[in-house]
Amino acid sequence: MFQYLLRLLPVFTLLLILPARTPAQEPAPAAAAAEVELREAIRKYDDALRRADVAGVERYWATEYTFVNPRGERVTRADRLANLRAGRTAFDSIAHAPQEEEILTYGDGEVAVYTTLLTLGGRYGGQGERGQFRALVVWVRRDGRWQQVASHLTPVLAP
Repeated sequence: MFQYLLRLLPVFTLLLILPARTPAQEPAPAAAAAEVELREAIRKYDDALRRADVAGVERYWATEYTFVNPRGERVTRADRLANLRAGRTAFDSIAHAPQEEEILTYGDGEVAVYTTLLTLGGRYGGQGERGQFRALVVWVRRDGRWQQVASHLTPVLAP
């Protein structure tokens, strides 16, 4: 066993000394293009959500989409669409904090994880929600457009 571990030592050493990609490095062209497209999709999605445009929002939620709301409840795509149609989910304000936004792309820009700080005003599932929330959204590009497969909102509590 010890002999085996000694043979793996050069591999572990190499992994430790290889340079890691840092945020200051320029993203690959595919990743940069994906980020531009995704920012536009986020803008259009927010606009559709703010207007309660069910058909518009529906385009941005994949069939397997799952949402974890600020109360910790798991909500399916069908449930979210029903809440929008019935007016139980409605927003009068959605604001992203640009300095808090981060987009990490994977797989030649086909998958992205988006995190931000949101200030929201409105209702989720019929209950009022106002305040700041940390958002994490997993996006995938399918058939030339971006769709959410999962999202999560966590309330930011006062110190």
